Amino acid sequence: MMLDIITKKNPKLVQISAELHQNGSIPPDTYVVDLDGVRENARNIKQCGDANGIRLYAMSKQINRNPSMLKVISEEGIKKAVAVDIQDFNMLTMQKFPIGHVGHLAQIPRHSTERVLKAKPEIWTVYDYERAVFISQAAKKLGVQQDIVMKVIGPNDKAYIAQEGGIPLTHAMDVAKRIMDLPNVRIVGTTGFPCVMYDENERKLLPAPNIKTIADFAARLNKELGIEISHINCPGTSSCKSIEIVKQHGGTDAEPGSAFWGTAMQQLFGPDNGVPSVTYVTEVSHFAYDVACVLGGGFAPDVAFGDMAIKDAFVGSNPDTIMENRVKAEDPNVKMDYYAWLMPDPSQSVKPGDSAVYFFRPQVFSTRSSNMAAVSGLQSGKPKLESVIDRGGRQVA
Repeated sequence: MMLDIITKKNPKLVQISAELHQNGSIPPDTYVVDLDGVRENARNIKQCGDANGIRLYAMSKQINRNPSMLKVISEEGIKKAVAVDIQDFNMLTMQKFPIGHVGHLAQIPRHSTERVLKAKPEIWTVYDYERAVFISQAAKKLGVQQDIVMKVIGPNDKAYIAQEGGIPLTHAMDVAKRIMDLPNVRIVGTTGFPCVMYDENERKLLPAPNIKTIADFAARLNKELGIEISHINCPGTSSCKSIEIVKQHGGTDAEPGSAFWGTAMQQLFGPDNGVPSVTYVTEVSHFAYDVACVLGGGFAPDVAFGDMAIKDAFVGSNPDTIMENRVKAEDPNVKMDYYAWLMPDPSQSVKPGDSAVYFFRPQVFSTRSSNMAAVSGLQSGKPKLESVIDRGGRQVA
C-alpha cells in the first residue's frame, strides 16, 4: 500500500535515494527528503492557514528539526516552531529558529525555565498550577512577562499513551483563578491534544472531543474571569483539511508536522493532498539463512493502522530499475534495530550492498542513529544534495 503511494506520486524520490546511496554520497540509515515537495506542501498549508485565519506553528519533531527543511518552511511563511520537549527546544535554539510554543506535549523541566524564558516563546502550556508557579518565579526574577495557555481535559477527551496530562475540567476554573494571582504570567488561552483525529475506516478527519472542551473553557475564561483569549491551540494531524475543522470549532492555532513532507494520514489516504517527500534508504548487509538483513538504526514508522505498516521495500543497485524489484519486508519494531528483514522470493535478486528504499510515515526524532539528506531541484530534473545531517544535528562529512 505505502509503496504504491510513493510510486504514483513521487517516483523520482525513490530513484534519487538509491542513486545517492549507490554512489556513496549518503550513508545507509538515511532519510532522503525532497525539498521541492516540502516547499509545495508548506506553501499550501500556509495558504490554508491564512485563508482560515489560523496561526501556524511548525512541529519539527517528525523531521528531527532538520535545518534544510526548516529553512524552506520559514521561507514559505511559517516563521515559528513548536518546541515539543526540552530536546526540541535545544536543537531549535541552536539553529536560532524562533520559538512559538513550548510546554506541549512535554512540560519544560523546572531548572530549564529561565533559559527557555530568555528565548521569548510566544505561548507556554501548563498542565497544572505548580508549573505556572515555576514560570512566574523565573519570569519575575528576569523581569519579563510570559503568556501561558492551560491544557484542559474533559472526562471524554482522548489521550495517546505516554502523552497524558492536563488540568481536569472539574477544577480548571479554580486553577485559572489561582494562576491569575501570580505575577509575571498571563493566561491567554487553552490547548488540548489531539484536537483532530483521522478515521481510518471512513478515510476522513473528525474533531476530537478535546477541541470542544478547550473552546468551551476558553469561552468561560472570557465570560467569567474577563480573560482576553488570543489562543485556542488545536494540534493534531494538522494539514489543510484539518485547519478547516479547527476554524469551524473556534480554534486559532494549528501545528503541522508530518504534513510538511506529505505523510499525514489524510494526505496519504484522502481526503487531503500532499506530495510524499521522504524515503528511508539503507543497505543490504548479509543473509541469515533465507532472510536478508538490512542495516537498521533509523526504523521509526508511525503506524496508526495496518495500511501504513512496512510490508515491502524497493531493492537493488540500479536506480533506474530498483522499483521493478519490490521485496517483502518487515519492520523489527524494537528499540535496538540493528537490522530489519527482507524476505525475497526465489525469483528476486537481493545481494549485500544493494540499496533498500522504504516509504513510511516516520518520527525521525525517536530514532537512535539515522541521518537525513535534503535534496533540492528534484522535480525540475536538477537534483542537488544540499545537506546530510546526523541524528544529533551535525553535518555528516
